[in-house]
Amino acid sequence: MRYNESRERTVFDITAYAAIRRLIDAVERVGERLTPNERETLAGLAAKYAEPVATEATDATCLEVILRNVEIRKGYRVDPAKDAERVIEPTLTRGKKRH
Repeated sequence: MRYNESRERTVFDITAYAAIRRLIDAVERVGERLTPNERETLAGLAAKYAEPVATEATDATCLEVILRNVEIRKGYRVDPAKDAERVIEPTLTRGKKRH
């Protein structure tokens, strides 16, 4: 393995990690207004980024979408605890069709 190849694999972007931690903190601050799916996603991402690790752009986008959804729901009379049930069925797997 050449030097550059091994070095690229070990580079850690602390700025991206700090940005995603800020997003996680922002979502946690509005935790009472999250739907069950959003709470589950937040818990998973908070656990994933509990320690400094390389980030994924899709995770940051997901957290931004959650924050946007919370803002959108402000204008409506939606109680996330009652009105937004969990809609993902964990027993279904990719590629399988519902009958």
